[in-house]
Amino acid sequence: MQHSVKRFPLGSHLVVKHMGYSHHGIYAGRGRVIHYSGFAHLFKKKPIEITSVEKFSHGKQVHVRYYHQPKYKGRVVVRRIRSRMHENNYHLIMNNCEHLCSWAITGIESSPQVVKMMNRLTTLGYISSLMSYMNSFYLTIATTCFALVFYIKKKLRDKAKMKMPTYLLYKQRHKE
Repeated sequence: MQHSVKRFPLGSHLVVKHMGYSHHGIYAGRGRVIHYSGFAHLFKKKPIEITSVEKFSHGKQVHVRYYHQPKYKGRVVVRRIRSRMHENNYHLIMNNCEHLCSWAITGIESSPQVVKMMNRLTTLGYISSLMSYMNSFYLTIATTCFALVFYIKKKLRDKAKMKMPTYLLYKQRHKE
């Protein structure tokens, strides 16, 4: 039985939604996607790789993220992401698959998914702290959520102070 490969515009930012998070990649043509596999292989950290749309999506629906005014398009996006092939500096908060794709298209690493997670943790922390007078378990949840949010904010603030894309920072550290 032959499967038809859905065509996407070259250099498209592809998104697959999973429970609790979404995975991102760039369409490289011929049914292939370049993405940061990160921890996709259980708990073994893997580099940026090229794979089929089927493997990338794991049978789930693939969405395209559109940009209002992208800095780069098509072949240039693919060339940019290929320039980082085999990089193995995945970091859930600072250098994930969404950061990689937004950088390839806009020139700026960003991950709205990380910001959304931070906002959810803050909300959960506030709710738990209000309920903490009833049970010490809620106080533990509140403390943990706030600690995670402060950690994420510190990492993002440190990155902003460097005024250097994460991938270049890792590359520079690797040379030293």
